[in-house]
Amino acid sequence: MALAAVPTLALAQAPRAAVDAVRCLPVEGHAVVTARVANEPGGSTVRLYFRRLHQEVEDFYYVEMAPRGGGQYWAALPKPADEELDVERLAETDDDEERDNPWAAWWLAKERSDDRDPNDDLNEKIIEERATLGKRVGRDWMLTMDLDELQDYLEDLENESAELYASVVDPTGRELARSPMTATLVTEDCRVSLTAEERGRASNLVIGETAPWQVGKGVFHWLCDGIVSRIDARRVLRVDDVCRGCAIALTRPEMLIPASAAVIGITVLEPVSPEEP
Repeated sequence: MALAAVPTLALAQAPRAAVDAVRCLPVEGHAVVTARVANEPGGSTVRLYFRRLHQEVEDFYYVEMAPRGGGQYWAALPKPADEELDVERLAETDDDEERDNPWAAWWLAKERSDDRDPNDDLNEKIIEERATLGKRVGRDWMLTMDLDELQDYLEDLENESAELYASVVDPTGRELARSPMTATLVTEDCRVSLTAEERGRASNLVIGETAPWQVGKGVFHWLCDGIVSRIDARRVLRVDDVCRGCAIALTRPEMLIPASAAVIGITVLEPVSPEEP
């Protein structure tokens, strides 16, 4: 009887994660996402995975979440770019409801099968390259909707939604627990107020990558503001070569703040003369 109780006890104490509901993210503005984690083992960390809702590019990025105590974690996201979701339609169907809701039917057909393109008319190379891992994480939020609900949701979108989930990982990066995926609206009228600590984190973002194609490219459909470093899929930390150019600020023609300031502090170079900056 004692031996039989061991698996039950282990299951009861398994790590669990859930992302708190986020009403919206502001277009071209930072926001904070919180998560609740239970039974996380010592040495583990919590990551917030994020991407935009897109028909071809499905791989995720992540940021490490900071603890607030009591199983609460938080993270600042990059600024979402102003990007509209392309309209897709399911080309062939004998179902009247699918014909009435062709955009929703396309997405649900895509989500319920291993085929990333129900019509087979998207860019196959991009899909193969940029959805290597993202397809493995199901869109829980989408599968809870019927065709009418999903069609209305898609037609009302101002921008691509942000898809989020939290993951508990061990020191080697192995996933121990994952929350359901959620979708958050990205809107022009979303208002977010950040604390000084949250603004500081948003200005010094370290973005984790999950696929080789993400190296040397901007964070897909997110802005560079605040991004200073990247961690590749091999867990190697490096300066963000794409976004660090955003740290160059020309305060006046004869004064320059170098790109390295984003990493080691700000150095101001004063010229000897206006002709020799």
